[in-house]
Amino acid sequence: MGSYKINLKEETATSINGIIFKLTETKPGEYEGVCLNPKNIPPDDMCDEILGRMIKEAGMFYELAKKREEKL
Repeated sequence: MGSYKINLKEETATSINGIIFKLTETKPGEYEGVCLNPKNIPPDDMCDEILGRMIKEAGMFYELAKKREEKL
């Protein structure tokens, strides 16, 4: 598995492959997102299903980071 970076103040998450999403929490634990650097998405990953999974994954990483920060 690759790496990811979470910025809790700006509510952005960088997914495993370096694609940055701006996330909006629609319900507790559920997110919608927009890709901020679509030119970095490989052409094979441009379908809605894959992008949806990437946003979901970014949301999960964001939730994990929030929980970690709350414990500090």
